[in-house]
Amino acid sequence: MISAENNNENNPLNELTIKMYQQLDRREMELADRTFNEIIVMLTPAARGFIHSKIQSPYLLQQEDEILDDLWNALWQNANRPSKRWDIKRNTTCQTWAIGILYKKVTDVFRQYKKQKRVIYVHTIKDDDTKTEFYREDSEPMALDKIISSESSEKVRSAIKMMPAKYREIFWLKHIDNMKSRDIRLQTGISESTISKRLKKGEQILAALLKNIMD
Repeated sequence: MISAENNNENNPLNELTIKMYQQLDRREMELADRTFNEIIVMLTPAARGFIHSKIQSPYLLQQEDEILDDLWNALWQNANRPSKRWDIKRNTTCQTWAIGILYKKVTDVFRQYKKQKRVIYVHTIKDDDTKTEFYREDSEPMALDKIISSESSEKVRSAIKMMPAKYREIFWLKHIDNMKSRDIRLQTGISESTISKRLKKGEQILAALLKNIMD
């Protein structure tokens, strides 16, 4: 059991956290829940400040409350698992420890956002006869993420058709058929270094074509 006497920094948040751990150890769940709400009130300004220091996008900031809810859930789950609790022996404050968890939550939000930005409307690109739009998420970064994700599937399809054949073929296999470079090499007989160069050049060409279509 943790004792408040071990807390050399006399930090109010540290003391509240230790108090909550003690209450949980004694199975005083209602008291622990009330103490946890006090911790949330005390941590919220620092947590919001951290989120705003890392996220400037208004769109992503709409998820601020959701990110905080994820943080509170994580802290409560950790509190109920002694091996996952904040440990004062590591010489870090509870706030520093909690912000470390929040950092991972923010990173996850960025990762998911980037994944969504790599949407390509595959079905409409492949089939001119159907108008229903489906999409595939490309797991690898593309140089033209921001451009392609903001365009309609019709513009993307038109731009891909305008690409020179040798670049279009590699781009298609990689980003539309979702093939790995090794598999593209086996199918085409083209070396992986050439595939990499054509992909990079193809993405630049497609970005330019999309820009011209936009203009």
